Amino acid sequence: MSDFLRLNYTPKFSNFYELMKFRVTEILLVSSLYDAFVLEEDGSLVDKLFTEFIDLNLRFIPRITRVSSAKEAFNLIKKKRFDLVLITPHIPDMPIFEFGQNIKKIKKKLPVILLSYEPVNEEFLAKIRNEKSIDRVFYWYGDRKILLAIVKYIEDRKNLKNDTEYGVSVILFIEDSPWYYSYFFPILYREILNQTRYLLKDSANDLQKYLRIRARPKIILVDSFEEAKKFYSKYKKNLLGIVSDVRFPIKGIKNDNAGFKFAELVKKDYPDLPYLIQSDEEKNRTKAYGKNLGFLNKNSENLEGELRQFLLNHFGFGDFVFKMPDGTVVGKAGTLREMAETIKTVPDESLKYHAERNHFSIWLRARTEFELAERLRPKRVSDFSSISELKEYIGKEIKNFLDKRDAGIIADFSFSHFDEEHNFIKVGSGSLGGKGRSIAFLNALVSSVKEFRNIEGISVRIPDTLVICTEVFEKFIEDNNLFDSAIECKTDSEVAELFLNAKFPDDFVHSLKDFLMDLKTPIAVRSSSLLEDSQNLPFAGLYKTFMLPNNNEDFKIRFKQLIEAIKLVYASVFFQAPKRYSRNSNYRIEEEKMAVIVQRIVGKRYDDLFYPVISGVVQSYNYYPFEPLKPEDGVAHIALGLGKIVVEGGETYSFSPKYPDIAPPYSSPSEFLKFSQKKFYALDMTKGDIDVLNDEDFDLRVCDLKRAEIDGSLFYIGSTFDSRDGVIRDNIFSEGYRFVSFSHILKYKRFPLAKILENLLAVSKNAIGTEVEIEFAVDFPEERDFKGDFYLLQVRPMVKGKELSQIEISEVERKEAFISSTNVLGNGLYSDLHYAVFVKPETFSSVKTLEIASEIRELNDFFEKKKENYLLIGFGRWATSDRFLGVPVKWEDISRAKLIVESNLGDFYVEPSQGSHFFHNMVTLNIGYFYIERKDEKNFINWDFLNSLEVIYEGEFVKAVKSSSPFVAKIDSRISEGIVFKS
Repeated sequence: MSDFLRLNYTPKFSNFYELMKFRVTEILLVSSLYDAFVLEEDGSLVDKLFTEFIDLNLRFIPRITRVSSAKEAFNLIKKKRFDLVLITPHIPDMPIFEFGQNIKKIKKKLPVILLSYEPVNEEFLAKIRNEKSIDRVFYWYGDRKILLAIVKYIEDRKNLKNDTEYGVSVILFIEDSPWYYSYFFPILYREILNQTRYLLKDSANDLQKYLRIRARPKIILVDSFEEAKKFYSKYKKNLLGIVSDVRFPIKGIKNDNAGFKFAELVKKDYPDLPYLIQSDEEKNRTKAYGKNLGFLNKNSENLEGELRQFLLNHFGFGDFVFKMPDGTVVGKAGTLREMAETIKTVPDESLKYHAERNHFSIWLRARTEFELAERLRPKRVSDFSSISELKEYIGKEIKNFLDKRDAGIIADFSFSHFDEEHNFIKVGSGSLGGKGRSIAFLNALVSSVKEFRNIEGISVRIPDTLVICTEVFEKFIEDNNLFDSAIECKTDSEVAELFLNAKFPDDFVHSLKDFLMDLKTPIAVRSSSLLEDSQNLPFAGLYKTFMLPNNNEDFKIRFKQLIEAIKLVYASVFFQAPKRYSRNSNYRIEEEKMAVIVQRIVGKRYDDLFYPVISGVVQSYNYYPFEPLKPEDGVAHIALGLGKIVVEGGETYSFSPKYPDIAPPYSSPSEFLKFSQKKFYALDMTKGDIDVLNDEDFDLRVCDLKRAEIDGSLFYIGSTFDSRDGVIRDNIFSEGYRFVSFSHILKYKRFPLAKILENLLAVSKNAIGTEVEIEFAVDFPEERDFKGDFYLLQVRPMVKGKELSQIEISEVERKEAFISSTNVLGNGLYSDLHYAVFVKPETFSSVKTLEIASEIRELNDFFEKKKENYLLIGFGRWATSDRFLGVPVKWEDISRAKLIVESNLGDFYVEPSQGSHFFHNMVTLNIGYFYIERKDEKNFINWDFLNSLEVIYEGEFVKAVKSSSPFVAKIDSRISEGIVFKS
């Protein structure tokens, strides 16, 4: 059968009117306000879907109705017809499973789709399969095209039986991982819809275009061997091809060879049917090729491009490329008329090669030309006396088909500045990115909530902000052919040089010049990628931020600095840290799209410096509350100067906005002073002609409090400790030691910071539907006047950990534990760890932390090559920016750490990590965290046990050991307890 031109099936070709009878026209979106805003980000979700549909000539555009509670949803469903219910993880008044069950009671066949921000585990998926209250989970990773894919997924399922009777083709997609199919699905649909749009040039008029869109191939997603077999048996005569994972369930149990087993079943019937195997194990490539299957490595850094290439080469999408048996290209056809002409001139060997492999009928079916594909079907190559006769036959059939199709049709003629009202603007189309959408959300929130417009005479707003959307990034990459070269670069400096030498798109240069012409204050050029700062996506703090003085008298130099900063933010997507992160967190560089924020820096100029009086981060959930505070009271971390010290976990002042009068429980004034802020970051205004590339740290200067006192900024937040009588005086005019206390702000309430933050948390948490984290800054324009300005810089959903599983820790396990803590992050069971890496307590020194970091980095590289995770134990803070507070590794230097322990040691006492990036990355990567403040019966490390294990490495400061049986960690977030023991 290898030389058949197509499958043995006779469709009803002509009646395209009978196709796509079911359309999704009414969608009910049930979500918190923030979840809805994230989906809509830089414009209405309805507008975005409208654009997608119009661009692809899709005329049935869904209407979206959004509600923010289950109660509203139930009332609407009873009154109105909906075709799809789309829910997000946070429905304020009901758990999502209970919500789904109630929907099914009202309308049993109404599809309920969960669009989740959170990676879902097997337990969660099993619950979905068993309860059947939610039809499928899709994962949101920032690309709104998933919404179009969901709509088409529902329509394809509903229309499958009817449309296949008229010859419509089917692509079977076998994948059980929500993350993977959520990534692949938009690509598949995008390619099919783009192909449909491409073939419209072969249509005579709008009616033909409209009808042929209806006949595009269906994509059917299944997640088990049995379900795949069921659909294959029923629709195999319509199959255009199969895309399959290599590992999925057979009879409810994951099978490592399920994809190959299913391929054997299919190839018995149709040996030439395109079949693409996906796997994250390269060893399966040889096996796939040996069985005449395509192969795609899920870990490929160009996954999307390779998948697209397979679809184009084997599924008939795009132009028909005539090749010789050795792969030499000898011709190309984009339309049927071009095909008829090209066939006349291509070598006989090429025509025979394609005819024997069914390539012509595959291409015709992909282009919805079912009738012509069926005419060619019965013919074998051996039916013709020569290849010349076969050429003549195919050419004649195409001509007859076109003459009949176009007879009597009349063809269409075709041609071969900021102000008070607008302080948030954008350039280009596409996404605003993570930070960008959060700023847009804050802008919309404060504009619509009247309480924020004036709190005790203080206005709440965002700084002037320009967002360069992801379209510009994509155009920059594409125009300069940067992707492959950037992936291959081995160092950050290579990538930076590559991007700096590339040409910035002319289309957007004029807008940026106009923007910069009117803005002569310092600006921050910040990353705003799709993956960065999103809930449960571990890319916080990885990409570049540049702060530009923007004060050179020569505009050309100022503009050059801006463009170079933007290019380097783009380049940072391909730096080594994100590449390592993507490898260890199942996210791919090609998924990433970068927007850039250009934002006026909040603050005031003090001679050669520029900085705000207060920067801070406020969180609605407090990981480390002290009595009488509770976690839900929230916590704010504030500091003098730029916010770098806050987000990186430096010395800050912490308080609850709900109870600002309750000071941290220091035992004495001297202890208060010990942990108070002693330095601050400011922007250096003396380097107007800086070189962005070669002077990365040009922009910041670390200053002491004496400078703040001279500037006058310490007046608002400073106090004095008089060592003679041991008294703290809340001014900076008395004799004694100056320190940052924020007493005027929090104790005497001369500026309503606590009230603003408390209101912000309440409104934002309600709007977002989950815990939140907000970055902000405060400045006082007039000297010694507490009537300041409050600026919102960013908001993000805050993740507390995986709380689905209930963890029980037995007394026996407690007795066997070699690590125990009552201060933990995370929730769940961590197992299959055979290695521990720890800083040796006997040689640890806070002045040797750079050397310790170097040893840790080398060990992590070792475990990276082995693809093994480990338990990491150290003193002070991990990934701190202050080398004297802990080990200053970067996150990519401990990328294989699955459990992290921070401990104090003797007189070396450091509070637990406070940086917002630290928490975000810990939780999103699902890393277990233990903090051991002081040793007692529930907080300890058994060093004797660790030293008894097999040593695989020992350096001056660090030791790595191996256990014969795996370590097991249990973390119960309900009671904030965790243990590690040997199984």
